[in-house]
Amino acid sequence: MNYMKKSERSIMIISILFIVLGIILIAKPEFSLIAICRLFGIIILVPGIIQLANFLRKPTEENIFGLDLVFGLFFILLGIFMLIAPKAVVSAFPLMIGIVIIIDSILRLQLSINLKRISYDRWWVHLCFAILTGVLGVLLVFNPFAGSVILTRIIGITLTISGIVNLIGIAHISKAFK
Repeated sequence: MNYMKKSERSIMIISILFIVLGIILIAKPEFSLIAICRLFGIIILVPGIIQLANFLRKPTEENIFGLDLVFGLFFILLGIFMLIAPKAVVSAFPLMIGIVIIIDSILRLQLSINLKRISYDRWWVHLCFAILTGVLGVLLVFNPFAGSVILTRIIGITLTISGIVNLIGIAHISKAFK
């Protein structure tokens, strides 16, 4: 249960950071993409450090099939790259955010399936959120929007929705396990 509280806390922090960044992008789309890239690099470092710390603290029996080390190192390296070489990342920024959001929506889909398996009556809410954020992530990956201001606002809206959905999901899960 202690692990669940730590995971809940880290998801809440990341979600709040997503919401703040999303609101900034919606309000000021001309905001420098270099600064956004560096900020997103810091945001990506947080779950990487948490995953790596989880790997180092867990007993070996719990890590046999876990992916904490893989995800931790991946997010740490990606975050560092975004901080060191933001210009190289800016061109792929919408694609990267789209991929992160798609991965997040797949995890949310898995959560909805698991909630259905334990007969949680509102599992479908998580399924709807998974589909919504998945579609928004796919839109970012395939980038049908030409204007950078529009694209920046779309990224902001998507990050804000993703952060809000994560917070709602945490609230539902907390209620389910109380």
